Amino acid sequence: MKIFKRRFLSVAGIAAAIGILTSGCGVIPGTSSKLIPPGYVGLKVELYGKNRGIQNATINTGRVWYNGYTEEIIVFPNHVQYYILTASTEEGSATNESITFGVGGTSVNADVSLSYFFNTDKIKDFYGKYLKDPDQFKATLVRSETRNCFNQWATGLKPEEIVGNKQAQLLKGVQTCLNDKFTPVGVTFDTVGFVSKPRFDKSIETQITARFQAEQQAVAAKAQLEVAEAEAKRKIAEARGDAEVARIQAVTVSPLTIRLRELELQQKMIDKWNGILPVYQGGTAPFPSFDPNAGRAPTQPSK
Repeated sequence: MKIFKRRFLSVAGIAAAIGILTSGCGVIPGTSSKLIPPGYVGLKVELYGKNRGIQNATINTGRVWYNGYTEEIIVFPNHVQYYILTASTEEGSATNESITFGVGGTSVNADVSLSYFFNTDKIKDFYGKYLKDPDQFKATLVRSETRNCFNQWATGLKPEEIVGNKQAQLLKGVQTCLNDKFTPVGVTFDTVGFVSKPRFDKSIETQITARFQAEQQAVAAKAQLEVAEAEAKRKIAEARGDAEVARIQAVTVSPLTIRLRELELQQKMIDKWNGILPVYQGGTAPFPSFDPNAGRAPTQPSK
């Protein structure tokens, strides 16, 4: 009986030891693993020892084993990231992340969309400078620096210009500003845009609307004037053409032309005659002459 108890305790002790060794951290105390999915890379960071700091090589897709006590694996995406800074709590973040910046002595609030990507060859430089993983970067630096860039590039613009002909210039300037700051450490901003129309104070909105309406009316009036001028020019050209035709006809009149017109008139008279001679008292009238010169006195030749 004593031998059985001794064997049971030995087996139980071994099982307990194995359980302690394999619980939580893996087969060896402190051993941990992390799965790096497709489209991502890992960055290993040594937390202690003479080699502490960021390791040079990035880790590709797959399961990674590391010492959970002395090492950390930071996962970065190597595909485009999309981020919407909006006032809506149903899109993007659950809190209001819209951007407010100054323009023309007033403030404007806007929902902004961003797309950017990490250059995996430089994520060591990025993490070494900011000590932030991708989620921390998005939640802090992206929003604050986007707001700073809008304030910088909106200086000197009028409220109506950022919803009009200067909007593209403003967005391009903000994109350039972000890239100047983050491209050296491996983050490139691909696009910056407004999700919806920027929001102004109600009085500013009224002024912008009135100005746009006035501009549209001016454009319409200018178009009508151009149409009227074109029509007037067409009529002038037609009148000049008719006058030129009349002048040419007057210059080219000759006895031969007159005789041709007489023959044309005589032909029209013949075409209209029904073949019946007019009846007069005392008999039938003589056959009519269709010569327009009939009955005229002969022209005396000049001496």
